[in-house]
Amino acid sequence: MRARDYFFSFHGRINRARFWIYLAIVIPFLMFMMMAFFAYAMSIPGAYENGGPTPFPHDPIGIALAILYFAALAALVVSGFAVSAKRLHDRDKSSWWVLVFIVAPNLLWGVWQARAATLGGANVGDLAILCGLAALILTGWALVELGYLPGTVGDNRYGSDPLAP
Repeated sequence: MRARDYFFSFHGRINRARFWIYLAIVIPFLMFMMMAFFAYAMSIPGAYENGGPTPFPHDPIGIALAILYFAALAALVVSGFAVSAKRLHDRDKSSWWVLVFIVAPNLLWGVWQARAATLGGANVGDLAILCGLAALILTGWALVELGYLPGTVGDNRYGSDPLAP
């Protein structure tokens, strides 16, 4: 399988090992991107001390780096969906399950974060706690489904068995 197909194709199947290899590649890259953003944010005097958001750069090099940063982030999102879809295909499940395993937990976590930021730590509220708990449960289910359960043996409607000799 070519790298372009591995990262950006929504067709076919991949086994658990390729899913974990993808995570082993992407997680350190995401950590590097978060550290780069943090370093940029901390390099702007007064941005956080005044309670404001990190400003978008105004110089041409900063704008080019911001565009590169967001393009890399978009590529990671698309590749995450593609790899997850192929792993779901190996489990003989539709790609639409990505909505349950990736989109829903992120939306629920966003609700929890928004409520926590608005109301503060101890006063988050029952709805926010339920949203956070549901996000954790769906993420755990996705991890088991995508990372631990074996794929269907032999061919299925999405392609041939990636472990077949």
